[in-house]
Amino acid sequence: MEFRDSYEKLLTPGKIGKMELKNRMIMPAMGTNLGNANNTVSDIQVAYYTRRGNGGIGMVITEVVAPEPEGRVIVGEMLLSDDKYMNQMSRIPHGVHSGGAKACLQLAHGGCYASERITGSRPKSPSSIATALLPDDHPREMTIEEIKELIDKYGKAAERGKRCGFDCVELHGAHGYMPLQFLSAYTNKRTDEYGGSLENRARFALETVAAIKKYTGKDYPLIYRLSAVEDVPDGVTLEEAREFAKMLEKAGVDAINVSMGTWDSRSFDYADAMEGKTDGKGKKLEEGVAISSWVPPHYSPKGTLIPLAKAIKEVVSIPVITVCSITPEMGEEALENGDADFVAFGRQSIADPDFPNKLYAGKPETIRRCLRCNECLNEVQDNCVVSCAVNPEAGKEHEIYIKSYPATVKKKVAVIGSGPAGIEAAITATERGHDVTLFEKEDRLGGQLHYIGIPDFKSDYRDYESYMINAVKNCGAKIVTGVEVTADMIVKEGFDVAIVATGASTFIPNIPGKDQDKIYDPLKVLDGDIPEGENVLVCGAGLVGSELALFLGNMGKKITIIDMLPDVAPDMTIYNKMVFNAELVQAGVVRKVNHRITELNAKSVKCLDENGNEVEFEGDAVICALGLKSRRTLLEDLRKVGNGLRVIPVGDANGPRKVMQATHEGYHAARII
Repeated sequence: MEFRDSYEKLLTPGKIGKMELKNRMIMPAMGTNLGNANNTVSDIQVAYYTRRGNGGIGMVITEVVAPEPEGRVIVGEMLLSDDKYMNQMSRIPHGVHSGGAKACLQLAHGGCYASERITGSRPKSPSSIATALLPDDHPREMTIEEIKELIDKYGKAAERGKRCGFDCVELHGAHGYMPLQFLSAYTNKRTDEYGGSLENRARFALETVAAIKKYTGKDYPLIYRLSAVEDVPDGVTLEEAREFAKMLEKAGVDAINVSMGTWDSRSFDYADAMEGKTDGKGKKLEEGVAISSWVPPHYSPKGTLIPLAKAIKEVVSIPVITVCSITPEMGEEALENGDADFVAFGRQSIADPDFPNKLYAGKPETIRRCLRCNECLNEVQDNCVVSCAVNPEAGKEHEIYIKSYPATVKKKVAVIGSGPAGIEAAITATERGHDVTLFEKEDRLGGQLHYIGIPDFKSDYRDYESYMINAVKNCGAKIVTGVEVTADMIVKEGFDVAIVATGASTFIPNIPGKDQDKIYDPLKVLDGDIPEGENVLVCGAGLVGSELALFLGNMGKKITIIDMLPDVAPDMTIYNKMVFNAELVQAGVVRKVNHRITELNAKSVKCLDENGNEVEFEGDAVICALGLKSRRTLLEDLRKVGNGLRVIPVGDANGPRKVMQATHEGYHAARII
């Protein structure tokens, strides 16, 4: 990717109210599930936020903190509904301040999205309307008295946050949280003073702003997180959001953090597309569905919400924050163009908490770029703690097992294979002081990352490959390419440790057929061996086959995916998958799942469908993407060597796996030698 010569705008101090930030970079609120089960702050949570506060960021905003127990949406969500939570909560701003960053408390109430599964009580909301995300929950309508009580709880929670040492507070009025539920006619069907007109629907948010100012003082900075577009039937439109933004400024809000959507965003259009009622085009499904509309995967374009920030900035004089898959380069441009006053970098802060310091140092090429793979989101959605595909330390900053210390005994280490596992191992082992040689049998580094990053929708992986290659070339390890390593070589050169990252290869299973030597290899197809002809059959609905189908479908070829799997890409994270499914529909890809392949030929595939009937598909070419097989020959040879040689397999050598598992295995293999 291309880097800028200057990031002057991002590195310039800025003010929100009377609070000055040392630069224009903000870490927005993101769920982590790092909190204790009793809703108190954990040691690991403090370490996680402190690590990012020390990376050079201007301000860190906490993940959601509920003003009352009934408002929680995730397991382990922090509470500030009582003074008893303050002693632990105060540790977060102290940690963030140690790095010179400001600390912001985000207050959020889930309303109808605060599932009974989490809270143990029936959700409450403006109206008794179930959501597309939680159709089995039955929210109850709040009384006027309950509304007033909740508004007061927001104010008191903000005051506790101020006493804890937070520099400001953010009221979460986006993504389906309570203020948005009142603002939106999609979830608000009330006929009293809190429903009906925009002014009435805005009343809850404005009264909450007033309560926070009452308890914290008019000069205590207050940020409002706004969904500028909701993208649901009767939802908030940009025109309404612009009018509401003017109301917020008049009410005393000091900055607006512009996002979009709710958990139900575009879900109705998505359902229609999946049922064949529409091709999905023009519905912006490629920009995200539900949560992925504000946490978009690599299948979605970057920076899609910058225009919304610009639209809000046009009607207010207070600072505006923009967010959503923004690179430092895009952020600098947004500030230069006057589209926003501050830029929020979410998942990038998880992937590389030091990225602001790297900009200060003039070394943007050393930033570990976020893949937008959403493994972090998936872990939290599964009620586990946040993790990161490219940063093994993320979410584990307090753990002893994640620490990498200088080696007490310098060893001679061979790393065989230069995919993500091998490169991570080589970098970490070298940083620890070992004498490392990285071997790669090809003439280029990168391993499978080379193929993964070829499609335009995987350009994030291309950037990551460039970062990894640059990092390993500059870490001090010796690099040998174009050489296939043997066990004899490792013995002869006197290595103490062999980290085997030899990866995996595609293969054709033992399926009857003829002319199978003319069946295409999916990796070679990605690398330029594009099948001639229009109709292409892709055997394999796993991630490799499915993404290859989209890659070719986007070229205009007519693609049919065939597999016995019940669905395409079954292991893909749910919110990524919604975008991916929509992309497949828009590319015209035909899915033939629940079809067991019985014969595999160069231009045809025979199957048994889900009813046991034999069917045959014909095409101009057949690609076999029915799996990967670990390359373990060298591993087994090395295990026979003895003589004290320590052999550690990592990545696909242990079995085909994702980038996250490969990266973490490479890191830990080098950490423990």
